[in-house]
Amino acid sequence: MRTSFRKAGVACGAAFAAALVALSGSGAATASNSALIIGGIDIPSMSDLLMAQLLGGEFKGQERVSINWPAQAGPITGPNDMTLGDSIDVGVANLTAAINTALGKLDRDANGNVINGEKVTVVGLSAGSLVVNEVMRNMIASGDLPDPSDITFIVAEDSSRQELIKDSTKYSSKLDYTYQPAPITPYDIVVVTGEYDGMADFPDRPWNLLAVANAMAGAIVVHVPVMFTDLSKVPAENVTVDVNAKGGTTTHYLVPTATLPLVQMMPFLKPMEAQLRAKIDKGYSRNDPAPATTKALAASSVAEPTVAPVVDSTPASDTVDATPASDTSGSDAAPADAGQPPAKTDATARREARAEARAAAKADAAAARQARQEARAAAKADAAAAREARKEARTAAKAGSAGSSSGGSGSSDSSGSSE
Repeated sequence: MRTSFRKAGVACGAAFAAALVALSGSGAATASNSALIIGGIDIPSMSDLLMAQLLGGEFKGQERVSINWPAQAGPITGPNDMTLGDSIDVGVANLTAAINTALGKLDRDANGNVINGEKVTVVGLSAGSLVVNEVMRNMIASGDLPDPSDITFIVAEDSSRQELIKDSTKYSSKLDYTYQPAPITPYDIVVVTGEYDGMADFPDRPWNLLAVANAMAGAIVVHVPVMFTDLSKVPAENVTVDVNAKGGTTTHYLVPTATLPLVQMMPFLKPMEAQLRAKIDKGYSRNDPAPATTKALAASSVAEPTVAPVVDSTPASDTVDATPASDTSGSDAAPADAGQPPAKTDATARREARAEARAAAKADAAAARQARQEARAAAKADAAAAREARKEARTAAKAGSAGSSSGGSGSSDSSGSSE
C-alpha cells in the first residue's frame, strides 16, 4: 500500500495515509454482514483496523473488505500514473466482483430471502465514491439489480454530489472522467459531507471569495476527519432525507465544522469568527431563508392593515414616538421641533455605515488574500512532503530488495508499505 501522497487537492490527505500505517492490522469479523470499502486517491487499499474506525466504528462486528484499485489521477498525481477515468474503470470491475461475492454469502431462506437482517454495505470514500456511483449506474443500465433489501450504499466526501455541479454533466480531459448527476436508484444511500470541505462542499456562489478561501482551507483540515465522524452525533437539522422516483431513499448528513477552516489555519482570526462565518455562509444557497418563511413574512405584511385601526386610536404623539425617524418619513409625521437635526444625524449615520462597510470589505479581501497564500503554501509543503516520502519509499524498497534477494521473495516495491 503506498503511503506517498501528492497534492492536497486530489489525495485523501497526509493524515489519512499516516493513519493507515499507524492502524494497519487485521481481525475482521466472520459474520455474513459485510462492508466493502474503497478509499480515495493514493489509498489503493486499506487495513482492516482502519476500516473498523470509519464513521465512528459503524462497521465493527462486520466482515470488512478493502477494494483494491489504482487510486491514481494522472497527470496530477504523477506523469506516469493512470488517469482518474482509467483508475475508476479498474475500481468498478473489482468492486462489482466483490459485491457479487458478498451477496452470495448472505444467508437466505428457502424462498431466497435474506434472513437475520443480513446486508451488504458498499462504502466509497472521497474519489472512491466516484467508483461506487459508476457501479450503481452500471446496475441500472444492465437491469441486473440486487434486491434493495440486500444492499445499501454509503458515499463520504463525494465531489460529484455537491450543489455547484450536482445537476451538470462535464467531461474533464485532464482526468479523463465525466462528472454526472448522482444516479437514481431503488437503493438506500447515505451521503456524508463535511461542511466547508472544498473538495465536496465548495460554495455554489464562487464569487464569494471569502467562502472560496475558506473552502480551500477546508479541503485540507476537514476532508479526512469527516470520514471518522459518528453520524449519530450529527444535529437533526443537518440531516435531510429524500425519496426518489424509484423508491430509493437518500439520507444526507452535513457534518458541521465547529471552527471555520480559515480560523483553524489562521488562529489570529478567532475574534472575527462570527462575522466571518456569517459572510462565508452567504456563499452557500442552502443558508438562504426558506421559501415558506418568505411566504409567511409576506402574509404577515398583508395582514398588518387589519390592525391599523387599533394604532389609529392612540394619541398622535404616541404614534410619532413609536415610528423610527428616517429621511423618507416626510415632515408630516415629524414633530415641529424635530425637522433639521434628525436629517443631519441620519446623513452622518449613513456616511459612517458606508465607511464601516468599506472597511469590512477591505478586511474581508485581506483575509481572503492571506487565506489563498496560506493554502498555496500548504499545498507546496504537501508536495515537498510527498516528494520526500517517495524518495524514502524508493530507498526503503531498494534496501528491502537487496536484503531479500537471497530468499527469492522478489518484488515488494509495487506493494509499498503493506505492514
